[in-house]
Amino acid sequence: MHYTVNVIKALFVVILCVFFYAAAYGEEAAPLVSLRESLDTVEVERLITNAHRLPVQRRIEFISKYLLGRKYHPETRDRIKKQQKMPVEKVEAANPDPLPVEFLRTSLTYLDCMTYVEHVLAIAASVKPVYHEEFLCRLIDIMFNAGGQPLMNHHRNHFTSLWGDVNERKGYLRNIARNHPWAVSRELYLNRVGNNRTFYVEDRFLIADKAQQMWYFPTDVVLAGHAPLASGDVVAMVTDKEGLDVTHMGFYIESKGKHLLRHASIKLNRIVDQDFNQYLRDGKHIRGLMAFRPMLQAAQPNLYRFQAIAAP
Repeated sequence: MHYTVNVIKALFVVILCVFFYAAAYGEEAAPLVSLRESLDTVEVERLITNAHRLPVQRRIEFISKYLLGRKYHPETRDRIKKQQKMPVEKVEAANPDPLPVEFLRTSLTYLDCMTYVEHVLAIAASVKPVYHEEFLCRLIDIMFNAGGQPLMNHHRNHFTSLWGDVNERKGYLRNIARNHPWAVSRELYLNRVGNNRTFYVEDRFLIADKAQQMWYFPTDVVLAGHAPLASGDVVAMVTDKEGLDVTHMGFYIESKGKHLLRHASIKLNRIVDQDFNQYLRDGKHIRGLMAFRPMLQAAQPNLYRFQAIAAP
């Protein structure tokens, strides 16, 4: 009996030690992520509180509408314009020396088409109105496929078809085009063109090592009303350009009898609502539409620690 009591006491001490060690050092074990000093904390936490009372699709409508008028990210706009002016060199894609993410790009002031969608999803998926331990960790979980490891540039889910697959697996989305009778599929090597060569050799891009299968609704199917879209769905414009799956993304919104594309427009330099069908008709490189329904059923994301760095 005396021996049993001592064993129980020893086990109790061990459990207490493990508990206090986890409390003291668990956070320090989380990877460190740098980010610019943010003025978004109060705004994000208020949005989480107000949106969490709504059903999922309404949550997406509410948050995405709140951000209407925010500016298109100038860094993304300048990079795209610079790339468009550069001569195309089809050189072999390689990533021999992966680089860490310099800092997490997060802002409610400046957003491009992809980060707009990602910020809305991260706010909508957040359970607690806590900026660092909840929202930022959700945002990283949606943006990257890092598995809780230190963030590397090639972890970024840059290509939308892969981004959709990763976030469907995590529980944020459901691909409503996959195996749908009105949808079609195709395989392509993301980031590769011609004879397994690429336009993009920047480290921040994934270097594809196998074909990606993507499902989408052809444009004529969408315009005929056969795609089962619901207000709040994430939509992405499929392109016929070499080495790319889509060129743009946003939200499909139904409001007052109108069908709208709510998106960060590089042309208009802000987040806007535009006529959905007209946008599809006018896009000369648009061949169809990928469509993802927000589910927001992802597990608690991996924790990261954050440090603010000064802007250059």
